[in-house]
Amino acid sequence: MKLSRVVLHGVTPPARCLLSHLNGQTVGNLALCTRSSRTREWKTQIIPSAVSSRVSIPRASQRLHSSKVSRAEADPGQSLARYPPWSPPTKGILAKIPRSWVYYAELSRIDKPGGLYGFYMAYLIGISYGACLAAPAPAPAALAGTAGILLVYNVFLRGAACTVNDILDRDYDRQVVRCRSRPVARGAVTPSQAYVWYGVQTLGAGAAIACLPNALIALAYAVPIQLAVSLYPLSKRHTDFPQLVLSAPIAGGILMAAASVGMDPFYTLTPALAGATASLFLSHYIWTTIFDYVNACQDTVDDIKAGVRSMAVRYQNTNVFISVLGAAQVCCLVATGVLAGFSPVYFISAAGGNALWLAAMVKTVKRSRPDICGWWFSWGGLLVSGTTTLALLAEYSYRSHDEDERVEQGGA
Repeated sequence: MKLSRVVLHGVTPPARCLLSHLNGQTVGNLALCTRSSRTREWKTQIIPSAVSSRVSIPRASQRLHSSKVSRAEADPGQSLARYPPWSPPTKGILAKIPRSWVYYAELSRIDKPGGLYGFYMAYLIGISYGACLAAPAPAPAALAGTAGILLVYNVFLRGAACTVNDILDRDYDRQVVRCRSRPVARGAVTPSQAYVWYGVQTLGAGAAIACLPNALIALAYAVPIQLAVSLYPLSKRHTDFPQLVLSAPIAGGILMAAASVGMDPFYTLTPALAGATASLFLSHYIWTTIFDYVNACQDTVDDIKAGVRSMAVRYQNTNVFISVLGAAQVCCLVATGVLAGFSPVYFISAAGGNALWLAAMVKTVKRSRPDICGWWFSWGGLLVSGTTTLALLAEYSYRSHDEDERVEQGGA
């Protein structure tokens, strides 16, 4: 068949200019049969992208029945500009480490701290919450030391989770523009090498846990957390709700961190405190679901074509999704404060601050703007969970000051 205007329609001007030189040559199975290496590159990259975008978009729109595919999502030229093919790093932390380490650092997402915030902030919330309720109250220096150890633990935990995700998702990643340059997907690292790196990071996480004051108690939480984040990628094959699978081990960090500073997260002799802990866990569980949902909104069209299942594919109305779950998250924070007997300092900062951030997400998150979705994934964990952490630290400070005053009055 001849290269027709139907194929060229919608192709970016630079690609159209290049393709015009090939007009009149034979096309078979939507690929050009040519001899030159440069034409073979057009054959394997430009033509399939141009044609598949014309073919797959109607198919995707059948699933996206409640929203339209945006021009940014549909135009492969814009996708290529946003996510160019891999090249050796020339800036950032990856450019400063030995070249042989780069691929493994990429597996651990060392250069993309947004996911680390999503993991680590749960532990800061747990430390702050435990500090408010533990008896006796831990000293600030002890809290800082525990936070430092748990930061190291989370670097290894998150790195291991990303590594096993890339191993299990390698065939899917090759079909998603944003993910196709990941080390296993592009063939820079073999699955066997990646599994070895996963094991190294798991050992690193275990070594960090051994440094905690209550190491055995922390280990009892860490083992199921490690297993759950490692199996999370498989949930994308079998359910539309992988976000709910991932949220449980991440929110479990609150329980592990609270136990690490001397608080029993589920002190059964005080049902109100057990309820407060459960509400705080549920609040972070809901937030993590929102957080990962927004991240998945960047890849909806590619995920549909690749057969990846997620809540971002199933629930297309981002405003309704974030609004409903965000309201539930704030209600859980309020319930935590009521059951734990927190002061107005907590309610204003935690519930009020989270409500403002979530309202901003509802206003700004759009599938037509994957860059905004990516921004919220990069910074949302730090902003939203950081607000909760600061509120709990303010409550800890308020309670410590109040306790000091009572001691002084008793001594007088």
